[in-house]
Amino acid sequence: MKITTEQVCEALDTWVCRPGMTQEQATILITEAFWALKERPNIDVQRVTFNDGEVDQRALGVNRVKIFERWKAIDTRDKRDKFTALIPAIMEAIRISDFRLYCEITDGKSITYMIAGLNKEYGDVVESGLLFADPVVVERETDELIEKAIAFKHAYRQQYQYYFADKQMSARGSYEYRCTTMG
Repeated sequence: MKITTEQVCEALDTWVCRPGMTQEQATILITEAFWALKERPNIDVQRVTFNDGEVDQRALGVNRVKIFERWKAIDTRDKRDKFTALIPAIMEAIRISDFRLYCEITDGKSITYMIAGLNKEYGDVVESGLLFADPVVVERETDELIEKAIAFKHAYRQQYQYYFADKQMSARGSYEYRCTTMG
């Protein structure tokens, strides 16, 4: 799946809004991923950590402004080119720090990914019930499961509607038109 510049901008916004993540932390991770690339694009990204692991606050500030305020704006060809060149580092940084978000971006909400999410939410509901969690927690977990189940139902129907429309066989061996009966 090809990931667009706009999708990466949206992912970057989502990522820095996650608990424990800030633009500064994201900048450090993106910069480290950039310098770890085997083939680095020719864009000005400064190293933000010294050999002893200490953060160079000046370089961090410069990179943060470039990434989040200038290049991410993608309102000129130059900014779009620089941001596009940074996408491999951004995606690697997201993959390392928030694999779930990375999967959402790269899988494009695939059926397989949605099933994994359903399984996780189901486990959360069961766990909260077995632990006699606060009713508010159980309700929240159940609502999340229902939301994911509905999204899965719609995605599954969309992906397989034509298959079911002309391939489903009834017990008698005749073809049924299943699309009209799918919920």
